[in-house]
Amino acid sequence: MEPIKSLKQIKKVTTEYFTAAHMARQNNKKVVYCNVFTPVEMLYALDMFPVYPENHAAIVGARKMAAEVSAAAEGMGYSMDLCSYARCDLGSIKAGISPTWGLPKPDLILVSNCQCGTLTKWFEVLGRMYSAPMILIDVPHSDDGAADIEAEKYVRAQLVDLMGRLEEMTGRKLDEAMFKETIRLSGEASDLWTRMLELGMKRPAPITVFDQFIAMFPMVSQRGTQIAVDFYSGLIDELEERSAAGISAVKNEKYRLFWDNLPIWPELGRLSTFLGDRGAALVTSIYTWAWSKLAVSQDDPLTDWTKQYLYTFNLHFKSRVDNYVDLARNYQLDGFLYHSNRSCKWISQDVQEVRAAVTEITGIPGVIIEADQNDTRQYSVETLEKQIDNFLDMLRKG
Repeated sequence: MEPIKSLKQIKKVTTEYFTAAHMARQNNKKVVYCNVFTPVEMLYALDMFPVYPENHAAIVGARKMAAEVSAAAEGMGYSMDLCSYARCDLGSIKAGISPTWGLPKPDLILVSNCQCGTLTKWFEVLGRMYSAPMILIDVPHSDDGAADIEAEKYVRAQLVDLMGRLEEMTGRKLDEAMFKETIRLSGEASDLWTRMLELGMKRPAPITVFDQFIAMFPMVSQRGTQIAVDFYSGLIDELEERSAAGISAVKNEKYRLFWDNLPIWPELGRLSTFLGDRGAALVTSIYTWAWSKLAVSQDDPLTDWTKQYLYTFNLHFKSRVDNYVDLARNYQLDGFLYHSNRSCKWISQDVQEVRAAVTEITGIPGVIIEADQNDTRQYSVETLEKQIDNFLDMLRKG
C-alpha cells in the first residue's frame, strides 16, 4: 500500500533531536536523563534538555544492534535475564556502539518508579558511571487503583521538592509563563496522538500499530515542544485524507488485531509485511495508548501528575482486562496477539490469565507469542510467524 508520507519526517526529527542533545551543554543547558513518566515540562520550563535512555535502547533494537551491545553488558556481569533495554543502553556505553553517537553525559538523572523497578536500578548504574546525582520520584503501588490520600500527599510533596531542587541546580526560578506554555504544548501533542489512535477505529484502518510505533519518537522525546505538535498535526491531516479517500494501511483488510506489550523492535518491518500480506491489520495496542494520557492542567499540574503516576499507569489486573474489553468493542477486533516479553516480566507475568479473562468476556481468541523487545537471541522470528499464521488460519476457519 501507499506509505504514510509524514512518517518519512521521523528520521529528520530524530537526527535534529540527538544533534541538539549533544550540543546542549555548549548551549548552556543542563542534560537530564529521565524516563517517560516524569514531569519533563518542568525541565523545559527551566531550559534543561531531557534525554531518554529507554528511547536510545529502542533505537538500538530497531537498528538490530542489540545482540552485540547486550553481549558487552553481559561481559560487565549483567545477566541475560535483565531487561534488554537496560542491557542495550549500558552495553552501548561499554562497547562505544550507538546509532545516535551515544548519549551526552548527564548533569542529573531523574526517574519515576511508577513504570517499573528495573528503571530505578538501571538509572542508578548510569548515575555511578557518570558521577551524576539522581532524583527518584517514589510512587507507592496503588493496588487496585483505589484512591489513597496519604500516597497522593507523599508523591505531590516530592514534586514540589523536585521543582525547588531543579531551580537550585539551574540557578533560576521556574518561568510560570513558559511552564504553562510547555504544558499546553504537551497536552496538544497528547490530544493529537489520541486522535491518531482513534483513526484506527475506521474500517479499513488508515494506520497500523506498526506505523504508530514508528511515529512515537516525538511523543516520547519531545512532548512539550512545538516540534511534536507540528509533526502530529501534519500526520493527522494526512491520515484523515487517506481515510476519506478509502486508503487503508493494509490491502484487503480481513482481520483486525490487537498487540499486547512492547514492540519487537528488530522485527517491525518483517512482521508488518508478514501480517499485511495476509490482510491482517494491527489496529490498536495497550502500549501506544499510554502516550494518550500524559496531559495535565495548567492550573494544578502537580496534582495531575500525582494522580497519573499513582493510578493511570497502574496496570492492575482488572483495569487491564477492562481496557482490553473496551478496545475489542471500539476497534471491532477479531483477535489478540499477546507478546509475552522476556524483558518486561511485569506486564508479561499474568498474560495467560489476561488472555483467559478477555476471551471469556468477549469471545475473541488470542495467541501468546514469546519473544523479546530487543534481543534477537531470545526468540526465533520464524517460530513467531508460524504461530501467527496458525492463529490467522484459525480465525479464517471461524
